Amino acid sequence: MLELKDIHLEVNGELLLSVDHLLVQEHKTIGLIGRNGSGKTTLFNHMIENSEIYTEDTIQLIPQIKDTDIKKSGGETTQLYLNRTLNKDAGIMLLDEPTTHLDEQYSKALVKKLQHIDNIKIIASHDREFLNRTVDEIWSIEDNSIKVYPGNYDKYKEMKEHSIKRQQDEYDKYVKVKKQLSNAIDKKKRQADGAAKVKDKSDSDVNVIGAKPYFNKKQKKLDQVAGGMKSRLEQLEVKDKPIEEKEIKFHTQDMESLGQKMIIRIEDEDIKREDKTILAGASLFVRAGEKISITGANGSGKTSLLNHIHEKYKESSLKIGYFHQQLESLDNDRTIIENIMTASRYDETTVRTVLARLNIKRDAVYKKISVISGGERVKVQLVKILMSDIQLMMLDEPTNFLDIHTVEALEDMLQSHPAAIILVSHDRLLRENITDTNYNIEYGKLLSDQTTEFLDDTGEALMVLENKITEVLSRLSLEPTEALDAEFNRLLEEKRVLLGKRDKRR
Repeated sequence: MLELKDIHLEVNGELLLSVDHLLVQEHKTIGLIGRNGSGKTTLFNHMIENSEIYTEDTIQLIPQIKDTDIKKSGGETTQLYLNRTLNKDAGIMLLDEPTTHLDEQYSKALVKKLQHIDNIKIIASHDREFLNRTVDEIWSIEDNSIKVYPGNYDKYKEMKEHSIKRQQDEYDKYVKVKKQLSNAIDKKKRQADGAAKVKDKSDSDVNVIGAKPYFNKKQKKLDQVAGGMKSRLEQLEVKDKPIEEKEIKFHTQDMESLGQKMIIRIEDEDIKREDKTILAGASLFVRAGEKISITGANGSGKTSLLNHIHEKYKESSLKIGYFHQQLESLDNDRTIIENIMTASRYDETTVRTVLARLNIKRDAVYKKISVISGGERVKVQLVKILMSDIQLMMLDEPTNFLDIHTVEALEDMLQSHPAAIILVSHDRLLRENITDTNYNIEYGKLLSDQTTEFLDDTGEALMVLENKITEVLSRLSLEPTEALDAEFNRLLEEKRVLLGKRDKRR
């Protein structure tokens, strides 16, 4: 049994999280969600330090995994740590972002393992699919307290959306009633003023007997009705308008000018890491505006493939925004807003709107990069890329250190961004909601889920070659040289190879 009560966690004298009473009597898996900095990790640490107050069982904490072994990837280190700690006997288990860096295969294995551990488990995670497959209940940190929702994450989202709709309906009804009362009050006041004017006229009209008392009484009654309505208006329960996220409109002109042009062409190329070939004969093609994902086990070569693409095209005319946590391009001595505006195509109002969607609001934009957290640095780096002049966005695990609300906000913006996207992410829902095509790395090969529908652009390439051949032939007819003859033969060979590859695909 676990009983949390009278918990008040503070940071620098300000309330971070308050828990009046939460009781877990039976074995249950609970998902703990909340924005970065809302107190999830702080609560876990508090429970460990004061375990004897809240339970008679042993509490085991699996903290966020840090890659301390440079010879192993983040995912491999996470696997080793989980394998070691999950075998320990504990009545209550706290897991803080257990799927960070994990590939899809091990994440599924972790789900099965947790299902066979019969105890109380509380999981802080931004992985929506993982929560859907593991938890029976959601603890959501809202307004410095924990609100409980039965069911998995999808059920929580359904209940939240229903709550927002109900709040909107109540607000609309409040606005309607308020307007009706205000209009009715104004009407009664006008009628009362009209009665007063008639009464004044009757003072000089000797033929109207008893008019003044009648209009006095009518005016008084109208004033009373208006007063009653005003009282009702003042007593009307105020309903707050639900917070509406401002729509972000990204510029599309540059991307529209590219049409369906092929902007990335990796064809039968070997991808290496430290002079070792990890992908042999890899082929990947990306057209303007296309959104693809790359999956594969930890260490299979996903990041190496992105690095290969970046190196190949970084000196080209293609405008690339590359998010990689080891390739940060932020100036520590500048503020958040300054860092973004140096590369932004958008005005400061739009940039601040995007930052607010990721929960960096108001004066927080003036913090220097040197003092913000790792999660905030990730957000700033992502916004800098989103707001810059790019035609291709390459994202390598962009959500590892983001809270679940930020992941969903980022997802919305990536869906509407006009740039082509190459996404590497263990978050299956993120991939499915953003990308249309997936490439998977398996046994040293890069395979597309649409291999049979491969978008063959050899016609375009052949047209370019034919134009070059025609040009060289024209020059040869006027002034033949050995150099032109060699160029003509080279172009013919290139055409032959291209036709052979096209026939092979068919």
